[in-house]
Amino acid sequence: MSDGAAGFPGVRSLFGRGGFPGTVKLSRKARGAEGEAQQPDDAELQRGVAALALGERPSSGSGRRQMEAVSSSSPLPQQQQASSLGASGSSSRSGSSQDEAAGQQQHVQPEREGVQVAMLRSMSNTRIAKFNRLLGEQVVELDALRELSWSGIPPTLRPTCWRLLLGYLPPNRERREQILARKRREYRDMVPDYYDLAASGAEQSGEELGALRQVAVDVPRTAPGVPFFHQPQVQKSLERILYIWGIRRVPLCWLILVHPASGYVQGINDLVTPFMAVFMSEHLQGPMDGWSVDGCSEELLLDVEADCYWCLCKLLDGIQDHYTYAQPGIQRTVFHTQELVRRVEEPVASHLEKEGLQFIQFAFRWVNCLLLREVPFPLAVRLWDTYLAEGSQLKEFLAYTLAAFLLSWSAQLRQLEFQELIMFLQKPPTSAWGEKDIELVLSRAYMWRASFQGAASHFS
Repeated sequence: MSDGAAGFPGVRSLFGRGGFPGTVKLSRKARGAEGEAQQPDDAELQRGVAALALGERPSSGSGRRQMEAVSSSSPLPQQQQASSLGASGSSSRSGSSQDEAAGQQQHVQPEREGVQVAMLRSMSNTRIAKFNRLLGEQVVELDALRELSWSGIPPTLRPTCWRLLLGYLPPNRERREQILARKRREYRDMVPDYYDLAASGAEQSGEELGALRQVAVDVPRTAPGVPFFHQPQVQKSLERILYIWGIRRVPLCWLILVHPASGYVQGINDLVTPFMAVFMSEHLQGPMDGWSVDGCSEELLLDVEADCYWCLCKLLDGIQDHYTYAQPGIQRTVFHTQELVRRVEEPVASHLEKEGLQFIQFAFRWVNCLLLREVPFPLAVRLWDTYLAEGSQLKEFLAYTLAAFLLSWSAQLRQLEFQELIMFLQKPPTSAWGEKDIELVLSRAYMWRASFQGAASHFS
């Protein structure tokens, strides 16, 4: 963001071409007891950004999230910062074996998942030890888990953390095994009652058959650059998850007398992929590019399906108006993103308007798929660590994230004309991005939210 932070005196140079030196680390703090957001003044914001640039921790604010920058003694090239699902083993390992694995992970070799990677902060011994201590408690403190997870979760611990963050598993360790078994059994019972019946074509309504056909069309298009999702058994699993979710959702929305959901909507197929990758990482070893489910039992695949299904339900419950009639949640988020861009970098917003480009033309898909199609898949999984840590505040934070993502290319955008803008924004140049780049987007989103909180007219 070459001309970024126009509204923040003294900040522009720190957001310049060089970015932040070292590695940016973000942590999330819960709000105060009364949920009151506090807006930092310009001086405080400048101090926070300066601390990030110097590799220091900004001063904390009452009831607000904190940012923490950890300077890297030997900054890595951008192309070596990509995150990976790579060495993903079972999350049920003992603490000692996890520590041992953590030591091995610090020597990750390049060329994992087709993207060069190096030692990632989320895989460091220190962070893994913090996660292990937190997850080892009899009752996990979810606020502390959200704060720690916001900056990235170690791959081996990601499955357990995601289940906890979404509320699929309870914080109490003693109840988890029983609840997990029950929820998986419930999903297995739904497969013959919903999917198998529809697939047989027996006495199905036009809406049900239409939903199944739409899912069957979309599944082969899912994550075209990730071979794992194009294995026949994986595609069948995706088809079952999506159809069952869509067909069970419609009656519920009619009953509560709101706009009826359209059931399955294009784009939801993408939202299943991070869950499938993360929960399969408990059972498949090595780089994701080499994963095969040929040796997996039907029972194991159904267990993974069940976890994906219930976690998808939990995620979509928080953004349900993104996928109801006319998708008002997406429309609102696109509008908020436009207002943020105008507030942060008015020249960019004015240029897009001058060229006749409407935000809905490119940002609708960004919101619909939560940026999954815009960044390399390993980075999308890292992005979702922060999404899930946001919890109920994801809808608000998403607009800041999209604005920060767009303004990563503010200088280039101001030089492009309408047709060039359309082509650029429909396929942003992120193929060489690494974890450093996605965390810079998140850090900007974080600071803009901290700055604008409490401004009543911000989204008016």
